[in-house]
Amino acid sequence: MIDISFEVNGRKVSPNNMGNAIEAAMLNSIKDSVSQSVGSIRCTEHGQKPKIKAKGRSIDSLSMEVTGCCDALIEQVKKKIA
Repeated sequence: MIDISFEVNGRKVSPNNMGNAIEAAMLNSIKDSVSQSVGSIRCTEHGQKPKIKAKGRSIDSLSMEVTGCCDALIEQVKKKIA
């Protein structure tokens, strides 16, 4: 499984510990969508999976940050989630 994390207004959050059910559903929807798009991607050279952080001032203004073992993996993931 791919590593997807969330940071809202500078705080790490998880769909499992959101007080608001609608916000939790939104985060779960994002997580599911990203997992379907890039969940099976691994670096062909290093065998590593990417890490994705959805971050922003609020849940409705999240942007994706992709990190990985090399630029090729990062670019491959960015193309899939764009």
